[in-house]
Amino acid sequence: MIDHLSPKQVARALGVSEASVKRWCDKGIFETTKTIGGHRRVAASSVISYLRSSGQTPALPQVLGLPELPTRRDSGLENAPHLLQTALEDANEQDARSVAFGLYLSGVDLPSLFDLGMAPAYHAIGECWSKGSLEVYQERRACEIGTRLLHELRAVISPPLDAAPIAFGGTFEHDPYSLATTMIELTLRELGWRAESYGIGLPAETLRAAVLRERPRLLWLSVSHVENDDKFVDDYMSIYDAARSRDVAVVVGGRALTEELWEQLRFTSRGDSMSQLADFARALHTRAPDDQPARG
Repeated sequence: MIDHLSPKQVARALGVSEASVKRWCDKGIFETTKTIGGHRRVAASSVISYLRSSGQTPALPQVLGLPELPTRRDSGLENAPHLLQTALEDANEQDARSVAFGLYLSGVDLPSLFDLGMAPAYHAIGECWSKGSLEVYQERRACEIGTRLLHELRAVISPPLDAAPIAFGGTFEHDPYSLATTMIELTLRELGWRAESYGIGLPAETLRAAVLRERPRLLWLSVSHVENDDKFVDDYMSIYDAARSRDVAVVVGGRALTEELWEQLRFTSRGDSMSQLADFARALHTRAPDDQPARG
């Protein structure tokens, strides 16, 4: 994605005059900076925000670093899982980008895009792989495409303020699935959090160290695979205890968590969907750090 553009590039992308873009910059509609030479540059993320709020379709999306967008409105959320699944299975990265960015620019928030679009598509791909109708390489390739797509979406979200609350998380050792933890990062960043996924395969002791040193407002754990139930519970509870000693909210969720495991865990919020996480994160903003009820 492109970080900053000249007013002329923005004008080309939107199909308007350069004078209009400069006027919108003066009104604060677009976030701008100036080069050493005094030339104005427009933050691409603020142009994306304008398109989402205005409902306008860019005339030349490629100028913004975006894919060609759907020309018809029949590619809404109800059709997104099938369209994304087909594009991912066929390794048609451009089509996958087109579906995702078409929805995002139309105003669909990231939790809805993830819960109702990407998650069902990847669940279907996983089912096909488990039944033998897809090869392992096809499933892994689809995940790689999804990873690149998520990083593109990250680039168009307005950066958080320095004073924004901190959140981080990832997956435990032996859990190699990165899509969910990256989706969590983006969901929180869209809400203005300084959120960062620390990646996959994190030992419990390093997560404890991060909690004690960085003092986040929220810690998340994405659980798509559990190697050993007893060790998982012990490791998780050691991190939970460290987090609660620092008034850090703990959100945990994932398809590998059975009811038997849930019964042994304590948590601040159970993350069954990105929309649920978003609701919790919004409420957490208005709650005092020591007013976080433990559940489970």
